[in-house]
Amino acid sequence: MQRDRVGRVRARRAASATVPRRSLPRLPSRRYVSHVPTFSKIIAATDFSEDSNLALTFAQELALKFSAEVVLLHVDQPLAPVMMTPELGPAMDVGAMGRIAEEQRMLAQKELDKIAGKLREGGLKVKVQLRVGSPFLEILHTAQTENADLIVLGTHGRTGLAHVLMGSVAERVVQKSACPVLTIRHPDRKFKHPLDK
Repeated sequence: MQRDRVGRVRARRAASATVPRRSLPRLPSRRYVSHVPTFSKIIAATDFSEDSNLALTFAQELALKFSAEVVLLHVDQPLAPVMMTPELGPAMDVGAMGRIAEEQRMLAQKELDKIAGKLREGGLKVKVQLRVGSPFLEILHTAQTENADLIVLGTHGRTGLAHVLMGSVAERVVQKSACPVLTIRHPDRKFKHPLDK
């Protein structure tokens, strides 16, 4: 009997010694398991392209599901100064460039108001913002000042060498954003490697 008991004890010790204590994956702590993301404020960045319109439909659906406010944002890039030489013709006056930029902003504001009206008809709370500057910086700044929970934008734009040299707005926003970013690619767009001809 004594020998049998000693043998069982040794067998248990041997079995427990061969299996390391931490070999099984640890379960996440309770606070992470119960966390379900909710969104109360969503930035919907648009440049009025097809890709942006598709991304806007995703932002609209998420806002409806979470009863979130949508901040509809368009960033107008300032016009680059044009350098003219006498050989190329008369120089463009600064006043004309200012008028062109102002007209561009007025058209953008009208388009934003039209989109916001449609979203409001759908039962959403919408705030419209038109900013001037670098698109990715202004998107990040708006997300920070508005205390946004999510940024939604389309992936589109540059391809080939321009993409390699300048990158894309969506990429930069994803890399630098403090809040989650949902990027939407139009289904008709196929992946093209930036270095392909």
